[in-house]
Amino acid sequence: MLEKRLCFYFLFTLCFFISLGQLCHILDIYGSNDWIAQVCRLGDAMLLSLPLFCRKKRIMLFYLLFISFFLLSIVWYFRTYSTIMPLSSYLLLVNLKGLGGSIVALIRWEDVRVVISFWLVFVFYCWVDKKYQDIGREKIKGIVAFSLVGLMVIFVIIPYFPNRRSVEKQPKYIYPLDAAEGFKEFGLVNYWIYQFSLFHGVSNDEKIYADKFIKKNVYERKASASDSITHKYKNLILILVESFQSWPIGLEVDGIEVTPYINSLVNRDDCLYFSNMMPQVKDGRSSDAQLIINTGLLPLRVGAASSLCSTNTFPSLPKALKEKGYCTVSFVCDGANYWNQGKMSSAYGFDHLYDRMKLNAAWKAADEVLFERSIPLLKSLKKPFYAQIVTIASHSPYNKPLFSNTPLLCQKFENEEVKYYLNALQYVDHCIDEFINNLKKEGLYDNSIIVITGDHEQVSLNMYEGRKQVKGEDYFIPFIVLNTSFNSKFSDKVIGQMDVYPSLLELMECSNYFWKGLGESVFGDTISDFATFRTGIPAGGRVVPDSVKEYRKECWRISDILLRMDYFKKE
Repeated sequence: MLEKRLCFYFLFTLCFFISLGQLCHILDIYGSNDWIAQVCRLGDAMLLSLPLFCRKKRIMLFYLLFISFFLLSIVWYFRTYSTIMPLSSYLLLVNLKGLGGSIVALIRWEDVRVVISFWLVFVFYCWVDKKYQDIGREKIKGIVAFSLVGLMVIFVIIPYFPNRRSVEKQPKYIYPLDAAEGFKEFGLVNYWIYQFSLFHGVSNDEKIYADKFIKKNVYERKASASDSITHKYKNLILILVESFQSWPIGLEVDGIEVTPYINSLVNRDDCLYFSNMMPQVKDGRSSDAQLIINTGLLPLRVGAASSLCSTNTFPSLPKALKEKGYCTVSFVCDGANYWNQGKMSSAYGFDHLYDRMKLNAAWKAADEVLFERSIPLLKSLKKPFYAQIVTIASHSPYNKPLFSNTPLLCQKFENEEVKYYLNALQYVDHCIDEFINNLKKEGLYDNSIIVITGDHEQVSLNMYEGRKQVKGEDYFIPFIVLNTSFNSKFSDKVIGQMDVYPSLLELMECSNYFWKGLGESVFGDTISDFATFRTGIPAGGRVVPDSVKEYRKECWRISDILLRMDYFKKE
């Protein structure tokens, strides 16, 4: 009966409207919740309910399971990355292998609020369909009237629901609209349309604008040269540490050092330590860190470049070094398909990718095996070489100890996640200690520059301090250059992750390479002392000129255009 199906269509629309409202509240998204947002949400609910006109309960069941998975995946993704899961990330489900613990750690009881309403209606529908094959018209009219009145009541009162993230207390975003903010204000379907529009490349105006920007700000930039250059043909070993932030370096908990070996390194005369580097990864996380460091570009505005740009042409640090006769390799613990590392390492110009370096070791014991296996391979490489070593053991979740030989486990923490995060860094610190000692034993250390840096934030300083308010400084990651005679007068300044690439070009005497990146070298005469987090939260000096701030912010937009148009591809 059409009337009965129409009746339940209105009920499901009401439920989806409630579910989408609950979704935004659980996500704690900054943004407007006015009548425009409600109209968009109502439109989303009506569209989501259309497939439920189907009379077959089995199809309805699978559809609701799919919608439940989709809505909950948005919640869980947001808890980790503070943004809405892009459609392209659903193509990377292979990355979930071994991350079951991380996913479970993201689940909360409150998540049931997102899906409970439409499942209750489905159960009611099955009961009615079985018990009452034909409902009277008066009952149908009553249910329809109830649905419409309920929808109108919720439509009117939902803008007044308590919203924990008030506009006045939030930082200004660097984009006209943040992805999560846009999702809240203009709805799910509009967000899909926006993402699909990005897949179709860029407009001619964007191409012209980006080309002018690059020619003016990058290609016309003069190469700098340090007076203390003595690094000709030295090996470069870059250790990209999973979730490594700056605040645990130098930290003592009741006299117990969290990173004793790293602490000893940063105090040496032949070591440069930049503690105030803003991570700038987005949806691609660790793969974005490799993109930024190796190409000097910032990530895509939406989606992971490793998924959407694997066929792009990139200028890169490996290619710049290969012009000087370097052998270039990358070591990773996981498989080549993880974050599409096989194709991306080739696109970046690495001669070889050594994947699955952890062998059969448990995920949390992977780094020890990684470093141990890399030593003989490094020794066998043609010299000079550039080796990128990507760790993984300090990946979330942080729910059990990695390093048992430490009194830190006996200490009391208000937040157990923070405790086990610090313990994970103790383990990585121990592995790096062993690795560098082995480099010395094998005669590789003296002729190598070693860079140690983090890929992205994970457990920020405010979590350790028990603060709800987040500052840009809470996200900082380290940039450490070991075994160098270079000097920098900016080690206490704020830098961005995009500044690593031009710094390494200069460090390795590749300043004349045609692509100098969007950032700036920390070894230059000046530095911006300003950087922005992926959500637009700023950090840096108060006396930074507005023109410098605008340039650093605009780099996000420019890089997104360059990646989507495959700017460096030869016509």
